[in-house]
Amino acid sequence: MKSARQHYYVLAAGVIILYLVTHLFRLTALPVFADEAIYIRWAQLIIDDWQRYAFFPLNDGKTPLLMWLMVPFQFLFSDQLFAGRFLAVLIGFFQVLTNGYLTLQFGGRKKTALLSMLLTSVLPFWYFHHRMALIDGLLTLWLSLSLVFILKLVKTTLFSRATIVYLIGLGASFGLALWTKLPAVLALPPLLVFSLWPTYQNISTLFKKALVIGSGLFLGLCFFALMKLHPAFGQLFSRGSDFLYPWPEVLFAGLWQKTLINIPTYLTYFGHYLTWPFGLGILAGLFAPRHKRSIHLLFWSGILFLAPMVMLGRVVYPRYLFPASLFFTLAGTLSIEAYVDSYVTQARTLPQKVVVSIVIVLLLANTLAASFTFIGHQLFSPDTTPFVAADKVQYLHEWSSGHGLKEAAELIAQAAQTKKIAVGTEGYFGTLPDGLTMYFHRRNVENIYIEGIGYPVDEIPTTFADRAQDYDQTWIIVNSHRMKIELPPEKLIAEYCRPDDAPCLQVWDATALITPSN
Repeated sequence: MKSARQHYYVLAAGVIILYLVTHLFRLTALPVFADEAIYIRWAQLIIDDWQRYAFFPLNDGKTPLLMWLMVPFQFLFSDQLFAGRFLAVLIGFFQVLTNGYLTLQFGGRKKTALLSMLLTSVLPFWYFHHRMALIDGLLTLWLSLSLVFILKLVKTTLFSRATIVYLIGLGASFGLALWTKLPAVLALPPLLVFSLWPTYQNISTLFKKALVIGSGLFLGLCFFALMKLHPAFGQLFSRGSDFLYPWPEVLFAGLWQKTLINIPTYLTYFGHYLTWPFGLGILAGLFAPRHKRSIHLLFWSGILFLAPMVMLGRVVYPRYLFPASLFFTLAGTLSIEAYVDSYVTQARTLPQKVVVSIVIVLLLANTLAASFTFIGHQLFSPDTTPFVAADKVQYLHEWSSGHGLKEAAELIAQAAQTKKIAVGTEGYFGTLPDGLTMYFHRRNVENIYIEGIGYPVDEIPTTFADRAQDYDQTWIIVNSHRMKIELPPEKLIAEYCRPDDAPCLQVWDATALITPSN
């Protein structure tokens, strides 16, 4: 028994080491993404003036918890992007442990828990979001912890002291999920479904369990409601129409025909990032001889979480769907255990054992091969990462990709050692100028002035030009397809091109366009 336990802990330590090595190595190889730049910049503004900026994300329809958590890491590391992404790695570390624990809570064996931890470490959906300073990884962790407390509640005698502890834990974790990202509210129905998990309860017990779990979730909503005390709370709901169609228009005006047609695309996201072989394992779990109740609850909870976005989605990127990976990963892992136990360990015939063993080995081998291929690209050639089409546009090809920003920041810093530089950037926030200014936080910027001047860049605004007159040189940093001012080719200081012939980030000397004041 002691040897088996030691063996388990050694393997668990191996998974954790694998996680840390693959996630921390070359953490900033992929350039900053637009949303990362915004979140890191907000954290820096909180550092500069917390009384003014602590709830500033509300103005853009975001809850502030991730930005608050980023603050201490901005002090720990000199590379601001590394600091933001290090938090994501830390979040992922706890997610790996939580998924292993949840597997045990659902009745899985310790070996299955190790498999769950391994898959959470390497599957592309998990791996990518645990290396990016984005909100979705933290949201998924809080929802995972909410599920932990729900499983504890359904296993605990009603109205005991433990019930109170788990109830508070559920309220806190779900409340923190809401303080992380509003779509946490989509998890309310899926989480409540788990009151059905035990098979031994009668209707009266089921109702009481559902009432207790509902009370815990309501506590989380009350915790979220505290944010209403801030005057900017109303702004939190201002961006919903950017991503979702109004539900009456979908249901009664026929827009559902426009949204549901995207279902195959969403299936592709999960097939690509959870891998198709593992996806087959998840579906096979619906017919598994063991863990059938748990697998069905997990699978349909994932579908229930996705349903509102699928039905109402105007703009749905893969990262919005990512939290459903929690339910699908646990379902797939339990499915593998069920088939191993029933058709390998307890196989009645040798041919049955051999065939099922080969199928499971091939499934896992292909899953791990696809996962490590993705990881290899991320670590050594991020520009060739096999993203789905929507993510290639976001992270590699368009203005939202921060290719060249760090190099441009170093160029500015070097020039500012001997000159005063005014920099006008495309846009007003996001990749530019936030992705540029974040590299100068808590550094000497006496000779540097950076301001967003909008897009496309077809003129230099008067306000910026007036300010630039006090500087020795004026630079414009812009994406090549949005540069509409004609300058001589020799004024191009530097150019950093994105992969696949996508637009380049350009640094132009526009000093000649600044007219000195009389």
